[in-house]
Amino acid sequence: MLLLCAALSVSAKQVIRISCVGASITEGYGTENKSTDAYPQQLGRMLGSNFLVSNYGNSGSTMLAKGDHPYVKTDTYARSIESMPDIVFIDLGGNDAKWRNRVHKAEFVADASRLIGTYRSLPTAPRIILMTAVPGFTADTTEIWDPAIVKEINPLIIAAARLMKVEVLDMHPVLEVRHDLVKDDIHPNREGSRLMAEKMAGYLRRFPKKPSEDMTIDGMADNPFFTAHYTADPSAHVWKDGRLYVYASHDIDPPRGCDLMDQYHVYSTDDMIHWKDHGEILRQSQVPWGRKEGGFMWAPDCAYRNGKYYFYFPHPSETKTETSWKVGVAVSKHPDRGFKVTGYVKGVPSAIDPCVFVDDDGQAYIYNGGGTGPNCYGGKLKKNMTELEGEMKPMQGLVDFHEAAWVHKYNGKYYLSYADNHVEKGKQHNRLVYAMSDHPLGPWTYQGVYLPVTDCDTSHGSIVKYKGQWYAFYHNCALSHRGNLRSICVDPLYYCPDGTIETVHLRNPRFAPRK
Repeated sequence: MLLLCAALSVSAKQVIRISCVGASITEGYGTENKSTDAYPQQLGRMLGSNFLVSNYGNSGSTMLAKGDHPYVKTDTYARSIESMPDIVFIDLGGNDAKWRNRVHKAEFVADASRLIGTYRSLPTAPRIILMTAVPGFTADTTEIWDPAIVKEINPLIIAAARLMKVEVLDMHPVLEVRHDLVKDDIHPNREGSRLMAEKMAGYLRRFPKKPSEDMTIDGMADNPFFTAHYTADPSAHVWKDGRLYVYASHDIDPPRGCDLMDQYHVYSTDDMIHWKDHGEILRQSQVPWGRKEGGFMWAPDCAYRNGKYYFYFPHPSETKTETSWKVGVAVSKHPDRGFKVTGYVKGVPSAIDPCVFVDDDGQAYIYNGGGTGPNCYGGKLKKNMTELEGEMKPMQGLVDFHEAAWVHKYNGKYYLSYADNHVEKGKQHNRLVYAMSDHPLGPWTYQGVYLPVTDCDTSHGSIVKYKGQWYAFYHNCALSHRGNLRSICVDPLYYCPDGTIETVHLRNPRFAPRK
């Protein structure tokens, strides 16, 4: 009997206790059966017997102590404390978006911090994960109104997390375009709750422990992820050392349009949280054939082959840039240093934004386009990676091409993404769109937008897979609020079952930029 009791005691200690703290959505309102369909119950089934998930949702509750129904004054709150959890998910904020509550929003961060502190002080020292509020689809601006959630409440949740150094799961994108799963405009049904639980379970599987001492959103560094200077046009690659590298252009401050851009840097990470600046790898003065007035070091790319790294960059060779753009090549044995300019790829059309894609069979393809006309060009590179094999030709099937070509491969299909010429409210605001093909040189079938308008008039991105997750890199101007002083960002990217790309949900500029 004593041995049995000891075994049971050990088994009990291995069970991870999760408390889901929240309001009516947590409680399960809107689902067909609260006792089985609420997202905490579905989360428990997804995680299995090693987890004990408890539902501490209380309808109408607010984070704000001066709200009309403060969570900290409920019996449910007391029971959540007594449960001695190992992990606490806090899903409070939706009801704080009501006008009668958000008049007290100046106290939200302090109230949230006190709540976090109370759970943190428990003997179990639980891991605490804040959840942003999901969308409210009501048109009543005094109730749970989505613009208030997006512009006021969710940024305050992020601010509290940053202050207290806890994690955040951005739940708003889960239902952002799924009004069909929110029948009463507020509460998700069983399927909507399943999607919420699925994101929570997936996050815990990816990060069984807190991924960083600092605040993260969805297990990633806050956007923009590099802020020491202004960067744009991120080209992301995973190399043989297992790190993810980003090659970016540099917006010189103060700018003169984009004419003065110079001094390429490279950044890398092994966890999507901590980023290292490897420093400058090339500048215009190192380009022997370059434009004598300098500047115009625009969007680059990099490729690996033959044991070497090939850095491709667009640069004009004459004062008049229109007809003198070339794709320069710098070569190194290292991904982050030692690049030497060896010349340029002869025969490439006078255009900008080179992209080099190396297929599974080792064949390399080069693309460029923009700056001097509406075409995107593509062709093969020889094994030496510095000469064309044949001519580059216009890509067929693209719609409204502007610039920023990028090619990647997924499940045997080729994807060519690029910036379009979208105009919004009379002003240029490029989106990132894509086309698909069975061949790296097309013809291509246009698919539509994968990354919507940011707060910047230009857009330029890359797509890469790292440690099992696909990511979309891009830039915005959340730090400067100026379209020629940009900052590089990244968000998760997902594919639909038919191979099309889901629209990327931008973490910025929805949330206030890091100071």
